[in-house]
Amino acid sequence: MLIYPVPVAVTQARVQLVADQTEKAPSHVIAEDVINVFAAKNQAVRDALEDLKAVDTKAVDVKA
Repeated sequence: MLIYPVPVAVTQARVQLVADQTEKAPSHVIAEDVINVFAAKNQAVRDALEDLKAVDTKAVDVKA
């Protein structure tokens, strides 16, 4: 299992969601915050996979 640090964008999206929930924001604002959290998490996963592919490519390029 690949473990990587939580990106700042994900943390910021979660903080905004909690802040809006605490302020009892309208439901459309909270729904948008939830979407932003998932979008940030998806982007973080894509970035991690891209980094992993780059590392695998370097390992394959090594000549024996």
